[in-house]
Amino acid sequence: MRCTSTGRRCSYGASQSARTESSNISTSNLGHLSTHSEISSPPWGEQQAGWRERRAFEFYYHRASPLLSGDLDLAFWRDCVLQTCRMEPAVWDAIISLSALYERPPLHETPPFRLINIPAAVHSQTHRDALVWYSRSLAVLQQRINQGTANLGVSLISCILFIAIELLQGNRKAALALYKQGAQLINADRGPWITILTPIFRRLGIWVFINDESPDRDWGITMTVPSSRFTSMDEARDVICDIVAEMKNLNNATKLHWKLAAASRKTQAIALKARRDQLREELGHWHRLFMSFKASDTPGTQDALGSVDGASALLLMTYKSLFIEIETVLCTDQAAYDEYELEFGQILEYASTAIAATRSPDGTQPPFMFEMGVFLPLFITALKCRSPQLRRQALQLMMEEAPPAQGLFMSGPAAHVIAVIVILEENLSVVREEPLDICQFLKEPGCNPPFWNRVWDFGVSSNQNGDGQVQNWLHYKIRDFDDDDEGRIRFLQRSILFPRLNAPLYDS
Repeated sequence: MRCTSTGRRCSYGASQSARTESSNISTSNLGHLSTHSEISSPPWGEQQAGWRERRAFEFYYHRASPLLSGDLDLAFWRDCVLQTCRMEPAVWDAIISLSALYERPPLHETPPFRLINIPAAVHSQTHRDALVWYSRSLAVLQQRINQGTANLGVSLISCILFIAIELLQGNRKAALALYKQGAQLINADRGPWITILTPIFRRLGIWVFINDESPDRDWGITMTVPSSRFTSMDEARDVICDIVAEMKNLNNATKLHWKLAAASRKTQAIALKARRDQLREELGHWHRLFMSFKASDTPGTQDALGSVDGASALLLMTYKSLFIEIETVLCTDQAAYDEYELEFGQILEYASTAIAATRSPDGTQPPFMFEMGVFLPLFITALKCRSPQLRRQALQLMMEEAPPAQGLFMSGPAAHVIAVIVILEENLSVVREEPLDICQFLKEPGCNPPFWNRVWDFGVSSNQNGDGQVQNWLHYKIRDFDDDDEGRIRFLQRSILFPRLNAPLYDS
């Protein structure tokens, strides 16, 4: 595909120059709409600006798009995006910006602890080129909006590309804002790509929900477990993502339930158990349909470790993590998770298969995948499985084996946070010593933490100290087993500064 297929020249004149800081670009008006090959070598002189665009497109076409899509989203990243960019300059510019950032992600050049609440810094010329193209794409789309000629489908496709661009910079807040704007538009579009775009925004909403941001619930989208059979892996993936959202809903309701007095909890307990039982039934039905689908698709397939492909392993490890969460959601003691050590081990074995499927021939992982991937099951395992060997294995997979960024989730910062929680649970006194060598700590055998020292819930915040330096805080809760006079379940809330590290948790 040649540059001219976009309907314009590759090189913009000086009058088309744009700001290079994406954080200064306003996207607030977006919601006001009614195969591998060699990459080109650089030329000399005036042609170089156009060459950089063409090279970025070639990198997207041959390398980035297959990695972004994985096994299940080729229709969007290969078909939808590439066909649209031929006639839409905004999509072309978004593609080449995404490609440049994908080839050298800024978030990989930033210490993981800094990424907890701060976007990555931009230093290289490649990144500056990407931000110029990004701002140019936004400017083109903004001009269309102002003129009343913006196409809803193009705007939604651009929105997804913009979200990926922000996530590659570690800018989760901007990505969340873009998602909310796109979610307001999804019901209004009935173009040719709506069947592809709707599930993508649905899954984005679920990941937002997991990040404690409630997604819009009025899109008119109903994803229930089909009564008879799955017709595709995409359908199976979309349905289990919906079950993830329902599990999050139930988990939130349970947290509120524990705050009530004992007498009030009795009246709500029946309703919560009914919701838990219904969710358990839906998950079991999903698993039966999925195994039936795989058996018909690949005769002889069994629900056995080592006999599944990467995409199936990903869905099955998600299923196992949901199974554990559903069975323990109403338990008042974190020790309930100890009964599911076998399932945690199965998650890790499935994870090895899923991670191997995304690994390139040279042994590297994609720097970023738009879907959540293996993140959530590994996160749950590292956080809730108190077997020191298994949780350290989960952390090792997150830090060293899995793609560094998956959807709205960044493996490195998350693994750093959980590693500190592991230390808090197993040996609280170690956290008070500085500097802290987490790498060395995780090589030690560890121990199964006592039930009274297990973290129930946690959060992270940032502020500036007296010297103007950003410092990160971990806020966490542990169970106080002395309930109050009215039988309320009490929690002790504690906060610590993240300890200074003696060595990085993983080599970036």
